[in-house]
Amino acid sequence: AEKTKRRSGCALTSLVDEDETVEIASVGGREPRVMSRRILSEVLQPRAEEIFHALWDEIRRAGYERSLHSGLVLCGGGALLEGMAEIAEQIFDLPIRRGCPVDVGGLSDHVSSPSFATGVGLVKYAHRNQRREQRRLGGVGTLSSLAGRFSGLFKDFF
Repeated sequence: AEKTKRRSGCALTSLVDEDETVEIASVGGREPRVMSRRILSEVLQPRAEEIFHALWDEIRRAGYERSLHSGLVLCGGGALLEGMAEIAEQIFDLPIRRGCPVDVGGLSDHVSSPSFATGVGLVKYAHRNQRREQRRLGGVGTLSSLAGRFSGLFKDFF
């Protein structure tokens, strides 16, 4: 189901033609089934709307709704789903864009997707704070040590 959603899903039903179909793999050696892509979208759209309405409620509850003049950035794998930005724009009435990691040096080919935006952002944040903490404490400190190990793990992974 996840693979079908990523490959063929659309979070905004109005973007899907009535005659579009999706092939869905079956289990147990059975033949794949063909399904209307619009039906898949009719399942996905209400879920996307629920998520964005809940997020908007939290933004309002925290008192930030008047601080978002520049818009919002969608991060994570869900941001790649066709129609997500359009639904977010409808619900938030703000400009929406997909966030992609930038300034990651030699890793850019591997982590340039919105799927990695949050993780890369956290690593960059930790690294920036590590440098600040090292300058402040002369290279010693728990935060700088932890951030250094976290950055090292990230470098080893790629």
